Amino acid sequence: MLVPMTPEGPRSLLEQVVGAVVGGAAEVEWVEPGDGWTAHVRLHGAGGRLSHVLTSPEVQEARFDVPPCSVVIVTTTDEDEVLEALAKLARAALEYSRGGGQVERARGVFGTRPVLVLRTEDGEWRIGKRSASIPYQRL
Repeated sequence: MLVPMTPEGPRSLLEQVVGAVVGGAAEVEWVEPGDGWTAHVRLHGAGGRLSHVLTSPEVQEARFDVPPCSVVIVTTTDEDEVLEALAKLARAALEYSRGGGQVERARGVFGTRPVLVLRTEDGEWRIGKRSASIPYQRL
């Protein structure tokens, strides 16, 4: 069933997800969102690792600093779908911030490139600079 987005929109959904998924497991910093984004949160974790979760009405993104890469989940404006996507991204961002994951070298047409590999309760994430493989199981 389609649940329309609340008037507060994606920002309130990201706040809800960060509270539920991250809690006190990482330092949370709300950052001024750039153009096209409704909200942006930065997670500070073990050893200075930083990850980011950003939201807009139909695009949800997680960014990682080393290697520099990101993963995007495109959603509808259905509140449940946005919550599910943000929760998955927040779990991946938290795992990275806690020191999880490893960088592997993937072979490509033009040599090798770094790929961040994270394992969460959702499954294995493989995130490169221009492509990603993410788990799609429903919550």
